[in-house]
Amino acid sequence: MTGSGAPGREAAVALQRAILGPSQLPDGFAVRYQPAVSPLKVGGDWCDTVELRDGRIGIVVGDCVGRGLEAAAVMGQLRSACRALLLQDTGPAQTLTALDRFAATIPGADCSTVFCGVLDPQTGQLIYSSAGHPPALVGLPDGQIQSLDGGGSIPLAVRPEIKRPEAEYVVPGRATLLLYTDGLVERRRQSLDEGMAKAAAALLRRRSDPMDELATGLMDELAPASGYEDDVALLVYRHPGPLEIAVPAEFTQLAPLRATLRSWLQRCGLQQLAVQNVLVAAGEACANAMEHGCGLDPTQHIQVSGTVTADDIELKVADGGQWRQPRPVEDIQRGRGLALMRGLVNRVTVTTGIAGTTVNLQTRITS
Repeated sequence: MTGSGAPGREAAVALQRAILGPSQLPDGFAVRYQPAVSPLKVGGDWCDTVELRDGRIGIVVGDCVGRGLEAAAVMGQLRSACRALLLQDTGPAQTLTALDRFAATIPGADCSTVFCGVLDPQTGQLIYSSAGHPPALVGLPDGQIQSLDGGGSIPLAVRPEIKRPEAEYVVPGRATLLLYTDGLVERRRQSLDEGMAKAAAALLRRRSDPMDELATGLMDELAPASGYEDDVALLVYRHPGPLEIAVPAEFTQLAPLRATLRSWLQRCGLQQLAVQNVLVAAGEACANAMEHGCGLDPTQHIQVSGTVTADDIELKVADGGQWRQPRPVEDIQRGRGLALMRGLVNRVTVTTGIAGTTVNLQTRITS
């Protein structure tokens, strides 16, 4: 880029990058953002996640009036203030009450809308408050949709003295939460209710997609043929978030590993028989990985990861070795692990390579 405008453009791009949403997201989240004004990378909409000291997560989606750098400058101030308030362990209603007074001092911040929530990723409890923002949508695994209409009040800086309400909701296992700005659902010659209904239908159709595919798919599916006319920000979360465990390769670690896995499977909303089947299959895979992949060397570790959608559970057990096939005479009582696993879950695949061996367990969830 050359010419007198280059330094200003570079400064604008640096500013935009500094005030965009979080660079790293907690497990289970995905975000997408698209400004209406090209070639800017940021506008008046934002989304944010704030990891709090007690393990809960602050989640925020907001929309400032206007477009371009002017709206982005207002957005950056509101986003920073909201993040700072949440880090002081203020609840959503208290956060928006304070943000209300702050917004009243910023030119151009009046009538901004914000959804502010605090999520407990262990229990799915969501405490939230909304300052004139479109309601969050929850896609349930049974194909139903829920709209979070509680905790609502007027946009920011309209009446800064009002006390903000808040509401509570428990996100069920395998449900997907969608937060968004009105650019996703507002269209000319279409009511807001119609736009929200289309977003809800798209969310349900994609409730079994991995999170990144879900976020991208929603943006693509809901985009008008001519492209979005307003800034769009969206945030999606599926409960519970992914499971990630690393444990030393010794059998004494199997009991605590099973306890952690059991808790995660229960949070996924599985029935007890399904929990037990997955636990036994995963326990067999972990024991084999410890013994055959790591030689029961406690300085080595196995990795256990899990993801869930509305319809499926997928677990992966990885080690750093290469399994050997059992010898019929020497291992007459051994080598039955794969058959056992295949009898308990819908699909078992074993992938070996230079980096080690990964056992993939997939099971279909039936209600």
